[in-house]
Amino acid sequence: MALVSVLLAVHNGARFLAEATESMLHQTFQDLELVLVDDASTDDTPSVLARIDDPRVTVLRNDGRLGLAASLNRGLDLAAGKYVARLDADDVALPQRVELQLERMLEEPRVAVVGTAVRDIHESGRQGRTHVMPRGARPLRWHALFSSPFFHPTVLVDREALDRHGLRYDVSFDESEDYELWTRLFGFADGDNLREALVLKRVHAQQASLRRGEVQESFQRRVALREIKRVAPSVDADGAWRVGAGKDGGSRRAFLSLLRAFERRNGPDRGVRMAALRALLT
Repeated sequence: MALVSVLLAVHNGARFLAEATESMLHQTFQDLELVLVDDASTDDTPSVLARIDDPRVTVLRNDGRLGLAASLNRGLDLAAGKYVARLDADDVALPQRVELQLERMLEEPRVAVVGTAVRDIHESGRQGRTHVMPRGARPLRWHALFSSPFFHPTVLVDREALDRHGLRYDVSFDESEDYELWTRLFGFADGDNLREALVLKRVHAQQASLRRGEVQESFQRRVALREIKRVAPSVDADGAWRVGAGKDGGSRRAFLSLLRAFERRNGPDRGVRMAALRALLT
């Protein structure tokens, strides 16, 4: 039984799929299995998966398209590992990714999810900008009031923590299903991010963030408003969110009221205050 299960769901992602799977099978940490869920692909994805010759690989195929959240839940239910790592079918994991994330997870029992920074990789293979998420429990909780505190394809999650609290992806979310899950997990555990860019995030015309930006923002806002109201029920949640998310029409007063409520609940934190100041100055 592998310690880490790598979970990859794919729909019509044949173009970069082989590179993605190879990047996980050649990690420096080898005690892993790779669970691939083909969400009823109609391109060459089944052929690419059929050519993978490694006993650590399990392939599931959905008879009809279920969507990302349901496909990931199917993989989670099958995964045998104590920890689950995610990757998308068009991304690349650098060789030390799982090893370094597992080291961080084992350092602190309360940390149940660890992400990393990402670096853009273009269709030509040229690498671009690096994108970094906050580090530390309080800054991540603050960030989670406005958007996801992790890049989804980078996370390593304590699967036992998910099982213990009955947590799975919400299949009603067409986008931001990961963000919604992390906010519920934060009710029981902490998270962290590594500063190293350990995943190369593909930039291409077919990626969801370019095709479905408005849908993603709608689901992101839905989660954020729920979380803001949980922390500060009397605050103008939309006004505070707009400042924190860098949108027009925000309310600085509501944002500062949210910050005070957050600090009463979680205690003051320099990283949180710096993030709040940057949002106010943007």
